[in-house]
Amino acid sequence: QMNPHFIFNCLNSIKLYTLENDSQTASEYLTKFSQLIRLVLENSRSEKVSLQKELETLKLYIELEAMRFKDKVQYQINIAPHIDQQYIEIPPLLLQPYVENAIWHGLMHKDAGGTIIIDITQPSEYLLHIEITDDGIGRDMALEHKSKSATRQKSFGLKMTSERLDAINHLYQTNTEVKIIDLKDKEGNSTGTKVIIEIPL
Repeated sequence: QMNPHFIFNCLNSIKLYTLENDSQTASEYLTKFSQLIRLVLENSRSEKVSLQKELETLKLYIELEAMRFKDKVQYQINIAPHIDQQYIEIPPLLLQPYVENAIWHGLMHKDAGGTIIIDITQPSEYLLHIEITDDGIGRDMALEHKSKSATRQKSFGLKMTSERLDAINHLYQTNTEVKIIDLKDKEGNSTGTKVIIEIPL
């Protein structure tokens, strides 16, 4: 399930582009949004989806956020060439909440925005290694912003993902692990956040 707040914001953006008589952008946005919703609904029926479908969903999500925030969001998805994206299957919408968190709590508080880099490797036949790195403000600063905010939006996606990970690990007797690392420079200043997800195949 996706964050209802995100869906509401997308519809509001389409309405805004329409009111501004920017029909081309409104049409492009609506096309991407409908593709994303179709994929999410299709994927939600499955216990697992191909890595290719998961990444297609993720790209659409990031592109919608980039359009909405006037290109404050840049991204790169790097996949090791030997990985078979159609063969490998993972739980649907596993990666999106971590990317959403990076955009909302990391990049949005930077005037110039920033970049999310997603690196996908397969260190062994039975292990998928995914790193989601952002150059946002970091978790400490994000917590400060959150405490000062009048509207304390719940991290809906991350809570759902945490609960689903527990259920998936129990159901398949696997051990999908998530680690979050605070990135810092030599002076100890935050330079962003890295999320490492390891999925047994």
